[in-house]
Amino acid sequence: MEAVADGVRARLESVAVTVWDRLDEFFDNLARDFRGWEGERVWVNNHLVVTATFGSGGHVYLSWTLRSGFFPEDWKCTVTNVVESGEGMTTLAADVREFLGQE
Repeated sequence: MEAVADGVRARLESVAVTVWDRLDEFFDNLARDFRGWEGERVWVNNHLVVTATFGSGGHVYLSWTLRSGFFPEDWKCTVTNVVESGEGMTTLAADVREFLGQE
């Protein structure tokens, strides 16, 4: 898996996401709550953390953090993208299900 933005590039050779990790469910819930929510919603597995925050104008800020491990000396890289809360999140949730073979 790779994260690239503004001259930063972080790469891990292997990041496993299984159907039991419920990443599809996390995105389905974000899409369902298109009117917004308070605070952060977080999905975590071994080397990937996805944080969702609802912002003004009906946008969802998704921060994708790759981390090499769990200790303070390990590196991490976060890239954030913005998705429209209605149709944008619905499309992204469907794309995640398809990517994970859960369509």
